Amino acid sequence: MKKRMSAVPFRSKDLLEAWLDEFTASGAGGGGVAYVADQEPLNGADSGLVIFPLANATTSVYLAPVAVGVPDWRVTIEAQPEVTELSPSAVYDLCRELSYAADLCAFLQVKSVAHMAQLAEDA
Repeated sequence: MKKRMSAVPFRSKDLLEAWLDEFTASGAGGGGVAYVADQEPLNGADSGLVIFPLANATTSVYLAPVAVGVPDWRVTIEAQPEVTELSPSAVYDLCRELSYAADLCAFLQVKSVAHMAQLAEDA
């Protein structure tokens, strides 16, 4: 008897937090504090929005799926409200933060592909 996973909404806050915990525990990102945003579900499905605050820039970065039901994720870097001047060391720090955001985005995409495959198999 197959276990139905449809009881776990795709990209629910709980599921995304579990994925973030898994990513953090793996040490893959080397630091950073990402969190799942509280959002209203879209058409009955959680939308999945992960915020990644940057310590070395005045802009916001977030990770989000391309669309409901699609496993692809993107990193969005919002326009900066002001000019940022950084020392070479701070630029390296910012690069590390953006690298972490890219690693996390790739991880979420891999997890989404696997999750969708499991849902299809269990259907």
